[in-house]
Amino acid sequence: MTSQAMNYTVPSTKYTPEHTRYGMPQNGVALPATRYTIHEWTGSNANQYLTSSTERTSSNNLRLEAERLRCETADRTRRTQNDINVKLQSRIDNITYWKTEVDRQLQKTDQEIANLMSSKKQLEQAHVATQLPHEVATTCLKHREGRLSIDLVHDDVEVQLLKEVEMIENIQALLQQRISESDRQLSELRHCKSNLEADLKDKCASYGLDSRCAGLHNGSLGMSMHNNSVKIDPKSATPVAYEAFSHDNITNAEKQRVSSCRQRELNEHTMHQTSNDLHKQAETVNESFRIRTQEMIVAKTNLEENLNQTILEIGSMNENIAALKEAIRLKDSPMRVAHMRLNTRSYRPNIELVRDPVQYGLVEEVAQITDSIEALMAKLNESEAKLRNLESNKKALEEDIAVKTNSLNIDQSQCLRLRKTLVWRSFRPATMFTAGTVSHNKVPLII
Repeated sequence: MTSQAMNYTVPSTKYTPEHTRYGMPQNGVALPATRYTIHEWTGSNANQYLTSSTERTSSNNLRLEAERLRCETADRTRRTQNDINVKLQSRIDNITYWKTEVDRQLQKTDQEIANLMSSKKQLEQAHVATQLPHEVATTCLKHREGRLSIDLVHDDVEVQLLKEVEMIENIQALLQQRISESDRQLSELRHCKSNLEADLKDKCASYGLDSRCAGLHNGSLGMSMHNNSVKIDPKSATPVAYEAFSHDNITNAEKQRVSSCRQRELNEHTMHQTSNDLHKQAETVNESFRIRTQEMIVAKTNLEENLNQTILEIGSMNENIAALKEAIRLKDSPMRVAHMRLNTRSYRPNIELVRDPVQYGLVEEVAQITDSIEALMAKLNESEAKLRNLESNKKALEEDIAVKTNSLNIDQSQCLRLRKTLVWRSFRPATMFTAGTVSHNKVPLII
């Protein structure tokens, strides 16, 4: 193969000096589009060295700063978390303190409510217990309305019975007032109890939540982000308001318990005082009954003695009247004899019809017998009138004795027997009430 010589001839090209720098070939040889000088090349390398060193230095500083920041933030986060843990524990301790205080106050309030309810129940029992004495007193007054005639008197027994009825009614009103006051105090205590229970419930919930928070750590499972919770609720309470709220609940509960204690003391004093007053009045009434009964027994005995003497006197008067009638009857024969003599002597003849001593004696005898008969008749009339008076007096005495018997039956057999069924006891809280019974209705008395 014959080699041909290569033609290296380059067509002549017209160029400018710029062509040599900006890509136009010199001597016909194709060159890169850009050409740098050695100085530029050296400068470029130096720039690269400087930039690389600067970036490395900056990167190293950034790494150091990042490491410092990581350590700093880790330490700050740890310290903040530890501080929060301490604050949470302090908060839990604070909640525990207030929860314990509120619970203690709640228990005391519960106990005070039970005590006041017991006191109120005793008041109600005392109020019920006054009904039977009131019934007995009014029944005695009604029974005593059955007294008759002169015995229907406004005596000391009636005065004391009326006073007893009035006293019992006043005591009933006072006991009812104490019951109403106790109800109002119980309402206040229950309101305090409700506040304490709500406060305790909230504190128990808060204690559980904060205890749960205190138990959380960085390795806890199930944790998630809650961006909406990262805020301070403007409606939330301040620590001062928080403590003031519980303090106010406790203070109010203590105040109401003090008021309740005073109410219980007042209830006990009222029951004790009214029981003593009722007992004293009952004794006064019973003593009045005993005195009045004794007075009526004495009066009835005197009336019976007078009746017996009147009956004896009536008997004697009947004998006297019989004797007077007999005496008058016995005057008939002497009168007839005197009249016959006078009549017979009136037939004497002539001068023989003389006013001799016999004639005067016979006339005087007739006059004497007539006077005697008249005197006897007057005495008989007087005796019969006296007998009628004695009979009337006897009847009056019998009626008065019947009146006294009726009054004694009312006071002794009805009133005193009814009152003796009452067993008087103090209705103080320390003493449960015992009772007698009333036979007509078997209602127990507790007093």
